Amino acid sequence: MFDVEVPVLVVGGGGCGLAASVFLSDVGVRHLVVERRESTSVLPRAHYLNQRTMEIFRQHGIADDVYRISCPLPNMSEVVWRTSLGGDGPVDGRELHRMDAFGGGTTAGPYAADSTGPSTNLPQHRLEPLLRRHAERRDPSSLLFNHQMEEFTQDENGVRARVTDRVTGEVGTVRARYLLGADGGRTVGGALGIPMDGAGGGFTIISVHFSADLSRWWSDSVLMTHIFGLDGEVSVLVASGPGWGSASEEWALHFRVPPGTAAGDLDAEAITGRVRGLLKLPEDLGVRIHHVSEYRPEAVVARSFRSGRVLLAGDAAHRQPPAAGGGLNTAIQDVHNLAWKLRAVLDGRAGDGLLDSYEAERLPVARRNVGWAMGCLLNYGILFASLGMAHGKPEATEASIRELLAGTPMGETRRAVVREAFGTQRIEYQAHDIELGHHYVAGAVLPDGTPPPPRDPMGAVYRPTTRPGHRLPHAWLRHGDDRVSTHDLVGGAGGFVLITGPLGEGWAAAAKKVADTHGVALTVVPIGSEPDAVGHWDAEGAWTVVRGIEDDGAVLVRPDQHVAWRSVQGSRHADQELDAVFDHVLGRSGATNSGS
Repeated sequence: MFDVEVPVLVVGGGGCGLAASVFLSDVGVRHLVVERRESTSVLPRAHYLNQRTMEIFRQHGIADDVYRISCPLPNMSEVVWRTSLGGDGPVDGRELHRMDAFGGGTTAGPYAADSTGPSTNLPQHRLEPLLRRHAERRDPSSLLFNHQMEEFTQDENGVRARVTDRVTGEVGTVRARYLLGADGGRTVGGALGIPMDGAGGGFTIISVHFSADLSRWWSDSVLMTHIFGLDGEVSVLVASGPGWGSASEEWALHFRVPPGTAAGDLDAEAITGRVRGLLKLPEDLGVRIHHVSEYRPEAVVARSFRSGRVLLAGDAAHRQPPAAGGGLNTAIQDVHNLAWKLRAVLDGRAGDGLLDSYEAERLPVARRNVGWAMGCLLNYGILFASLGMAHGKPEATEASIRELLAGTPMGETRRAVVREAFGTQRIEYQAHDIELGHHYVAGAVLPDGTPPPPRDPMGAVYRPTTRPGHRLPHAWLRHGDDRVSTHDLVGGAGGFVLITGPLGEGWAAAAKKVADTHGVALTVVPIGSEPDAVGHWDAEGAWTVVRGIEDDGAVLVRPDQHVAWRSVQGSRHADQELDAVFDHVLGRSGATNSGS
């Protein structure tokens, strides 16, 4: 029998739970992660890491390690749709469309200008061990793999959980002030009785992780290839490393199976045959199957992300189809939002209302991301129609593809229509604003009465702003001989940053008093337009364009790099204004803001 007491118990040691462990350690919160599996995931299912996630990893010293082993941008700059990978039939191996994606090709400019680093691709079975190493490096005693939480109870003072060591059978108790459910929805959410709103689960996807030399059919610039089979079904092939582009050795193939079919119904020979058949690979090509798994795509969001002392994050709070690759990214951003808030509440610097702001901020983002993924998935109906695909009628589909590829006036017209239709799928692969433009209307922010910038309905055009609730815009600065981002001003230890103009001395003086009063870490960073005594200067002019304040104004940035408050100009009552701002942001002035 073991008995453990920690401030935070994290249930689930996947990507979400391991990221939570890193972030909690960095802000100084003792915690324990309980994971039922023996090790991290062996499946390459989740793989895309968008720019916002990579910014968070940069803040916490993880990004360089990810980039060291992940897919370089030149090897993931395109997505392709084909009739098959190989094959020698009249419509086999034909490319239907090719699209720039993820900040490559024609999308490179905005992606490079708006963030500290590119998006990247690192499959789950490679990312999770990396996150585990970072978590253990910070606190090796914080992770308990092969341990399962059986049940928990909570009262006004905390949570009490019963945990079983799956190796020895020993049963112990973990007492914590808060429990974070990051278990994919297996236990915690159901125990709380929180409904999941949405739809899905109507069909099964089989995922096959295999090795094969596909270099003769694969372009170095391509990350994903969609295969439109003549039977009307679509499969997706994703390069999974450890080499990339045509040098990729491992692959993940995802395909739908009929209702009632499960991975367990397909033996190794059947799976290998299915891989060969879908991709039309020659019989003499070696194919080695590593793992076969299944899942039923859902588009659901928990009605609440908090119940008393228990909070939900990641798949426990929201689950979405793989389209647009938002699931893991949303999960990591959930716990990034939450870690600093838990620290402030546990230390007594913030009221419990600050934790209510987690749901107020992240639940609308989850709904937006889940809805976007469903929109991307449903848009494939337009692509099917443009190709003339007839489900279950391969002869009719082949005739339609033949006409599409023919050197005739109608073929030319059909190809033009297909280009238009496939262009709409940029909502999935060029969703720059969806990835960076999310903002918090309600929560630990103090609105300034200004309207938000217009958002691109296609999700591509991101408009940076320092309006409260938005992500701090990235801009390169000079500090001595160093080139740093505005994001680099906000470290991973849970402190606030007050960015002022070059004439913001009044705010700087007020900040010291307010920091002492509220017991918060608050760094003042004046930014000027010239290399003078200010220290940081806007050498490239980008900050001046987006800062949204005058030379005597100020922008308060939260530990998660979102803007909490701004004042366009200086104030004669800077002390009182900042004091009221921190009362509000830290949940001391009653309920957090309910919207504007």
